[in-house]
Amino acid sequence: MSATRIPYPTARPVYAAAARWRDECLVDDRSLFSGGPGSTLDQAAELVRDFVERPDTGSGSFVSKLSTQLATSSRGAVQLAAELMFVHLLIARSDVIGGSKKRAIVGRILGFADGTTPPPSELAQALDAGLVRTGTAYGTYRWKLFGFLVEVVAMVKSLPLDERRALLDDPHRFSAALGNLDLTQGAGIQRAALEHLLFPDAFPPVVGTSGRSRIVATWPDLAGPADLPQSVRLGNVYRGLAERAGAPDRFVNLWRAPHYWEWDAPPSPAWTRAGRWLEWTSERIDLEADERAYKLEATQRLVAVRDLVERDDPSWAADLAKAFRGTNLVNYRAYDELLAWVQADQTAARRALLALWTDPSAAALDDFRRALPSDVLAEQGSRLSVSSMLRMVHGADVQPPWRSRYVGRFANIVAYRRSEPTAPDSEVYDGFLALLDLVLDLMHRRGTPLRDRLDAQGLIWTAVDAAEVPGSTPAELDALLAWRKGKHVDPPSAPTAPDGPETTDPTATDAPVTDESLADLAHRLHLDESFLQTVDELLQDRNQVIFTGSPGTGKTYVAREYAQWLAGSPDRCQIVQLHPSYGYEEFVEGYRPQQDGYVLREGPLKTIARAAAADPAHSYVLVVDELNRGNAARVFGELYLLLEYRGDDARLMYSDEPFHLPANLYLIGTMNSADRSIALLDSALRRRFSFVEFDPQQPPLSEVLPTFLATHAPTLAWVADVLREANRLIDDPAASIGPSHFLRKDLTAAHVERIWTFDVLPTLREHLWGRTALLDSLTLDALRGTGAPTAAADVDDADAD
Repeated sequence: MSATRIPYPTARPVYAAAARWRDECLVDDRSLFSGGPGSTLDQAAELVRDFVERPDTGSGSFVSKLSTQLATSSRGAVQLAAELMFVHLLIARSDVIGGSKKRAIVGRILGFADGTTPPPSELAQALDAGLVRTGTAYGTYRWKLFGFLVEVVAMVKSLPLDERRALLDDPHRFSAALGNLDLTQGAGIQRAALEHLLFPDAFPPVVGTSGRSRIVATWPDLAGPADLPQSVRLGNVYRGLAERAGAPDRFVNLWRAPHYWEWDAPPSPAWTRAGRWLEWTSERIDLEADERAYKLEATQRLVAVRDLVERDDPSWAADLAKAFRGTNLVNYRAYDELLAWVQADQTAARRALLALWTDPSAAALDDFRRALPSDVLAEQGSRLSVSSMLRMVHGADVQPPWRSRYVGRFANIVAYRRSEPTAPDSEVYDGFLALLDLVLDLMHRRGTPLRDRLDAQGLIWTAVDAAEVPGSTPAELDALLAWRKGKHVDPPSAPTAPDGPETTDPTATDAPVTDESLADLAHRLHLDESFLQTVDELLQDRNQVIFTGSPGTGKTYVAREYAQWLAGSPDRCQIVQLHPSYGYEEFVEGYRPQQDGYVLREGPLKTIARAAAADPAHSYVLVVDELNRGNAARVFGELYLLLEYRGDDARLMYSDEPFHLPANLYLIGTMNSADRSIALLDSALRRRFSFVEFDPQQPPLSEVLPTFLATHAPTLAWVADVLREANRLIDDPAASIGPSHFLRKDLTAAHVERIWTFDVLPTLREHLWGRTALLDSLTLDALRGTGAPTAAADVDDADAD
């Protein structure tokens, strides 16, 4: 451990990959991916000649232009280029660019030449996480950062072996050597990234130019003489802060309290606005009575249970059940899973609980997970809600309870760094504590200090998730709900004071059916969390999105699963499927015949809109499947206006009553891109929805089947290669074969044969009518005979940041 090395579990594969690249590729002459000969001076010189000295200033993505620049390069040079791209992408966190997209970019470069070697699984998986948010220049000047990497390799490889070793053993000498290269146009970002990746115990994980300068300027007394290199001064700051804290070997996180707003002041607009809403909330509730007292009582009950467990008193299991059922801190489905295991195996459960209660460090959360059977609390959101409540025995003021929904909402509102998708429970919970500490620091700076993390937790929950805030007016509640959705809305300037203390029964609140986090959902759907995060942000911004893609890409399944996650309960979701006979009368309202005449009946949209309007604290979702199979203009009618102007009223065609779409009602449509009627969707509807493409040739969809097969049918991994090769030959996103055909846990080779013969090929024959040669190449036997390549599909490499 050191003051500059990130200690989290998700960082370890990144550092291991960087060390492997240094030892095997920079010092030795081996390929990072194959382990065979590679990474030579001749190959680096080829890249200098073909890429650095022949810049392509035309239009197009970086990877597209790179394919032209390396068109005549040797296979070894292309292999080296892909491996350098791997190194370039290694440091970026998944909220900058996701693991699927990283692998796809590397895979596309490998596809520039035949016979290249893809990264082994342990290196490919290292791309799922990263170390830093790299900033916009990381994407804008990727060509310059990549060229800098090429020049670094050429420089190192030009040295004799003993000098290479000496250079890569001395962080300051290495940094000085990098300083002799061209550092313009963002190359300094790649220099800082390399310094930290190769020497994490010397140089800190800060790559942004302005951030580095501000940090050094904030602590000049720790940085050292001004004539020292900036990287050295930055490392001195980190080590000086660690020594001041009395822990010279502990990592210093400058994005945590108390340091964050010492060097990056003032707080961002999002944090400033959050501070106003937290103050507004604190003025209307009694934290002690509403949020704190019942959690401390729950803690005392858990301490009593711990004492019984330590004495091996047989009554401990019943008392543990009472402790869970006496509070709303954990959803009943989650604690019922734990309690069922306790009844089935009290010896193992007692051992796991004792370990959790003996070790106060966050690492005990990971030990607890390993102690659980694989089918008990398998989802991180449920498991961590249970284990974090149990850990309140260490002091709820220090280790308060965690729930994925309110923590995720608040983190999104303030643009807080989400935990990486591969983060274990300990890392997720530590990030939660860091978030609480920032709230404590923020409120202290605003002159309304809180007592401890438990106060911060209760205040955050009330502000972002409580069904009601005592004493708030309808206008204030509307503003609060808008802020919760990420709108830039401040509290009303003249808040109304509450009439008096008002408390609620903490056991009576409406808990969501599941504590599944967005990361859990993404893992279950075999998608990148960043993909679902984008969907979530689009819905919060626009209230309606459309999933579009070819058949079998999982549009409807993802829509339904995500809708239930967003709503928190299937009771607040509804799905309808359009067809040519479906109209306004079925969707909104219309007259229906009965024995004595006609009666006006509400359709699914009007029904769910009324429910949402009566329950503004919860989200409601309507999934409109096969949107383009119906006449959308006829189905929606005057609601086109309401889709754009939420909250405004329009008079309905039959009832002639005012009607509006509440802000907490979300619409998710699905459209089949293989249906040519998709082109007939009118522009008025198009501009009222955001469109999310489900393209099986692009990440994250391109990785769904490989990931699924690796888990459930590893001997059938070839099916993913066949699908990839078939889609490459088809070369038409509208006709691409989706992975859903093969997403069955009992999949066998016989199943694959039947699915391909009777499901896939008939659809392809219809779409590719008359293209006999192409259809002949798309039989299962023909595709397996091609030795379908493993390089990832083509991607657009634009950055997410």
